[in-house]
Amino acid sequence: MDMTNNIEVIAVSSLAGFGIKRVCLAAGVFDGVHLGHQLLLQRLLAMSAELDAEPCALTFFPHPREILNPGNAPPLLLAPEQKKQLLWQAGMKAVVTIPFTRDFANLEPEEFIGKCLSSSSVEIAGIAVGTQWRFGRGGTGNLETLRQIGMAKNWRIEAVGELDINGRTVSSTMIRRAIAGGNLADAAAMLGRNYSLFGTVTHGFRVASQELNHPTANLEIRYGVLPPNGVYAAMAIFDGTRYPAAVNIGLCPTYNRAGSAVRIEIHVLDFTGNLYGRQIELEFLQYLREERTFAGSQELKAQIAKDVAQIRKLI
Repeated sequence: MDMTNNIEVIAVSSLAGFGIKRVCLAAGVFDGVHLGHQLLLQRLLAMSAELDAEPCALTFFPHPREILNPGNAPPLLLAPEQKKQLLWQAGMKAVVTIPFTRDFANLEPEEFIGKCLSSSSVEIAGIAVGTQWRFGRGGTGNLETLRQIGMAKNWRIEAVGELDINGRTVSSTMIRRAIAGGNLADAAAMLGRNYSLFGTVTHGFRVASQELNHPTANLEIRYGVLPPNGVYAAMAIFDGTRYPAAVNIGLCPTYNRAGSAVRIEIHVLDFTGNLYGRQIELEFLQYLREERTFAGSQELKAQIAKDVAQIRKLI
């Protein structure tokens, strides 16, 4: 992807600095950029072409619930950077990320829209939202409120209904539940792609290299939902290359250290080199087995060989 064409700003007015003077906006949190979001973005692309405007995404960070209900905020499916990448890949000319604060959340609906969209240098031609989108103090602004504001400002407002797959509504909440419950196929069906974690490789216990001849990388993540503990087939993606990988999520009980937390350990197949400090995308393919405690390194080594053989057969 040509990164030079990827525009990111924190205000609609800033788009003028990139030569964007007329826009259609898709508004939402877009966590996961799942198939429901993608349907909305496709509708926006069609509207933008019809109205001769640039398609842009208007989103928010942090997640509104992190500000409004911090004790009950959902874990984000994607880091902000990955979300922007997916929005650009979906055809958005620019991503406008509004900083979401408590003061911003307390604005009345009309003030909220004015704060988001007020610009003397960029013309708003249209806005696309989901039918359930809420905005302004206490979520009192809804689709009808937006239609009334849009009519006064000569904006075209398009609403996209929720997407159902196999009788279930696609949503970020349902995807989180599917992943946490180990239903990776259901999550993939709603995302339109396999579920991935993104993180940085850190140093681990080193026993895998020293005793097992299977060097592993420990992945440290800030965002994402962990699937249940166990061993998974996956793809490790870095430097533009996809490598098959065995992933263990859990406490590593055979070599458990006192007080150790859940870890994500990756054994990257067909790769030799230093992974420490690298940014990796870990794409989950399939659950293989539960995490087990082995009698010693030889027994664990034999099981790892079986896991690797199974992963090669899958891929």
